[in-house]
Amino acid sequence: MNYSVLDRTQEHSRLDSRRRSPLWLLFLFVLVGFSIATLVSLLAGSKPFGVLVAAVAILLAIPVMGLVIQAIPQGFAKARLLAQNWTWWHPLWFFIFFSMLVFRIRDVGAAKANPLDAYAMLRILPEAVVALTLIVRLILKKPNWLGSLFRGIPGAMAIYCLACLASTAWSVNASWTAYKSLEFLADVSLLAAIVASAESWFTYQNLLDWTLTFYGLSLAVVWINLPIWPAEAMDGGRLTGVLPVEASNSVGTSGGVLALVALCRLMPVFGRAKNRAWYILLFIFGTLSMVLSQTRNSEAAFVFAVGLVVIFSQKLRRIAVAGSVALAPFVIVSVLLSHRLWQKLGDVLLSFAVRDQSSGAIDSLSGRTAWWAYGMEQLMHHPLTGMGAYAAGRFAVLGKLGVGSAAMMHSDWVEVIIGTSLWGLIPFTAALVAAWWCLVKCIRSNAFSPDQRQLALEFLALLGMLTLHSFFNDELSWHCPLLYFAILGYAEFVRVQAKAEPRRALTAPSVLVRHNF
Repeated sequence: MNYSVLDRTQEHSRLDSRRRSPLWLLFLFVLVGFSIATLVSLLAGSKPFGVLVAAVAILLAIPVMGLVIQAIPQGFAKARLLAQNWTWWHPLWFFIFFSMLVFRIRDVGAAKANPLDAYAMLRILPEAVVALTLIVRLILKKPNWLGSLFRGIPGAMAIYCLACLASTAWSVNASWTAYKSLEFLADVSLLAAIVASAESWFTYQNLLDWTLTFYGLSLAVVWINLPIWPAEAMDGGRLTGVLPVEASNSVGTSGGVLALVALCRLMPVFGRAKNRAWYILLFIFGTLSMVLSQTRNSEAAFVFAVGLVVIFSQKLRRIAVAGSVALAPFVIVSVLLSHRLWQKLGDVLLSFAVRDQSSGAIDSLSGRTAWWAYGMEQLMHHPLTGMGAYAAGRFAVLGKLGVGSAAMMHSDWVEVIIGTSLWGLIPFTAALVAAWWCLVKCIRSNAFSPDQRQLALEFLALLGMLTLHSFFNDELSWHCPLLYFAILGYAEFVRVQAKAEPRRALTAPSVLVRHNF
């Protein structure tokens, strides 16, 4: 048999891959074995049915391992695609992500006494690199992003930053307000620079995937912490990050984001699904993380976002209606046969939602309403100005209430209004409303390609999740909402494209169409 050089090369590469494959398969088996052993040790004695749960987990590990074997090559392919499209803003986006990591918790007194400790420098130095790089690129006009900073949706966020910076004059902690406002302005400036340099919609697809990589890495670190510090990582029965510190609310949000994007790409409204094994694995990973975090607002926001996807998908609407019709007879029969069954099911769901909290804690939204009420009471003393962006909540509200270890008010809207009054609230709200408007317009318009509309749907679902979450957490106004900024960037792209489309139609040469009868 005669082989060409190319045939022999391909044959050798196949043989090499066969020789290499047992190595990573062996590593996978060792990892799975270690995970199973850890799971059994954690669950066997922790709950009444711990042994049963561990046995079910072991049985599920077999198909999951087969899924992982299929998903890993697809994940590597996604990583290679990301590397091939690497550009100047990728490391800057990572620096901002790194500056968000928390390695210690300190109260108001410690923050006032030593605002620039060693851990604070881990936040300041990456942000300084980003700011200096943006200034240099602005001087070199690579790109000239100053125009994008004060135009459109990024412009609304820039005005919000200026309102925050102006509040330094009357802030309860002027230096804190000044730094936090400049920090957020640098973040918005990076968004404006990306918008100015974006060549097509694929830039924002790349930006979303790069941001999701951070979410995935942070969740992976949380799971790595679990066998090392099991008691701390399952603080109060909720999955929590130990090093770096990541609250269960943040873990739930990250898990919900990954699960939501995976679901959108497994059942795309426009186009066909790709890399199914990878996104199934991502969906399982995100959902499991979200459930174990036991974060009610993340779970509710996830359900709301899935509902948005169903509303804008004719196919999913049909599946939802067909599923409801198919399940209706079983529900009716089970209700007629046994009322206790549904009563027990209701008790299980209620206990899951209550999360072993008292009725007082539930009514106060885990203490949030007391913070918000006191914050609005303090705002009444400064209704026209607020008490200083980013400082009002921490120093004028939480510090006085004796919860100085909490850094935020757990609501973007309360945080913004007590800090800047209406001067910051108006542009902040305008940017959010404009993003909703542009994304819905893109989904419903045939002027955009199927890929562009699918990306808009993914961003809209994520925006719905973040919007609902913003009423109970600081997701949009605190350094740095990377995912929200990616959404705003694509919404600005849609706004510009929709505005330019009528101009193209007017300037296009007329075409004479002949009809032959």
